[in-house]
Amino acid sequence: MTPQPAKPRVLIVDDNPTNRYAFQSVLEDDYTVYIAGSGRRALELAVLEEFSVILLDVRMPEMDGFETAERLRTLDKVRFTPIIFTSAYDKTMGQLTRGYVAGATDFLFSPVDADLLKLKVATYAQIYLRNEALRLQILQLNSTLHGLQTELARRMPVEKGLMTRIRELEEAILELNRQTVGSLF
Repeated sequence: MTPQPAKPRVLIVDDNPTNRYAFQSVLEDDYTVYIAGSGRRALELAVLEEFSVILLDVRMPEMDGFETAERLRTLDKVRFTPIIFTSAYDKTMGQLTRGYVAGATDFLFSPVDADLLKLKVATYAQIYLRNEALRLQILQLNSTLHGLQTELARRMPVEKGLMTRIRELEEAILELNRQTVGSLF
């Protein structure tokens, strides 16, 4: 996991240059925006970078948004990245279900309202960044735990030896006490 920059990364995947430009112009002040004109290019970028949010067009040639999302979900860097499907067409329950099964987090339908786009991206980016912070804390805690377990394993033979020696001394003291007390009477 690489930390997100001051401006979280957003990937816009759309074969239509007009849509890419429209989304980019709305988001570029608040996010580091990456552009992909195809699902294949999105997969290439997802191997290289981590993104806070991915905007993914449903209808694209060669590899549609559903297949792209399914493939993205297999990549470690974007496995938990929110994917917002964008579509001008497919508003049926079947298409929505297919999108969610493929890995969608949400949908935006055209025409996309700029304020709604900003709100959705901000919300999902914030959730993603919080989850990433928690994942980093878990990694740090696991590392600390591993260090403590290693130290305990290193000390264990010495500790066992000390405990054995302490028990021997306690027994010797008890025996000396018995001998001393027994000789007095």
